[in-house]
Amino acid sequence: MNSTLGETDAESVDVVNFLTQSPVRVAILQRLRETDRLTKAELREEADASRVTVQRNLDALEERELIRCRIREYEIRPLGEVVAEELASTTETMAFVERIRPFCRWFPDDELEFDVCALADATVVVSDSTDPYAPVNRHIEAMERADRFRCLLPAIGLPALTVARERVVEHDQPLEVVHSATLESTLRSEPEYRELVAEIRAHEACTMRVADRELTYYLGLFDDVVQIGVEDDDGIPRALVETDAAEIRAWAEETYERHREQSEPLSL
Repeated sequence: MNSTLGETDAESVDVVNFLTQSPVRVAILQRLRETDRLTKAELREEADASRVTVQRNLDALEERELIRCRIREYEIRPLGEVVAEELASTTETMAFVERIRPFCRWFPDDELEFDVCALADATVVVSDSTDPYAPVNRHIEAMERADRFRCLLPAIGLPALTVARERVVEHDQPLEVVHSATLESTLRSEPEYRELVAEIRAHEACTMRVADRELTYYLGLFDDVVQIGVEDDDGIPRALVETDAAEIRAWAEETYERHREQSEPLSL
């Protein structure tokens, strides 16, 4: 029985390989699923491939009984409909996986308490050689737009702290921060940081607290969105996701409150 199951699995894998080893086959199936009938010339234009390549793949799909040719026009068959639908779903899933990969690479697995699929519609901002501070800039942009801001903060730079001071002192923006203990030493020892923090803390709309443990990711709760940011092992910001998904919001609220309850007031 195990042998039979193995043979069935092998056959299924062969079919998947047959379909996905050629982007042209996928394109043909998806286009015929969307349109009643297309000529070979139309399919060649849609697939952006040579005449020989398109013909070879049309023949292969016909042999598998996924499509058929009628009076020089091709149409999808019932089995082709099933396969095309599944391919579309799989392609969409893999596109999401690749888009979210930079975030998941650095988010700690043991703290992943929400379904990653809830980030399907999230905006993903990634740092790269052309814009190494893209996640930080997105964080700052959100602060500039918000009426209220709460966050878990493992680290901070002067640009973000300067904007925080401006929003609190000049615009009366409520600010609540729970930050890592290691960040406290920076706020104490660096004059520029210390002065900005002193101005922020002097405002009644601001609360700054120290977490009882090291924070491994940034969590920002704004009026209408949640941001989650991750760093690499050297503390370099790598990716940030921004979402208004209800599931993520609920997780973020619970997570922030848990850390806040276990934190102590900052005493500089």
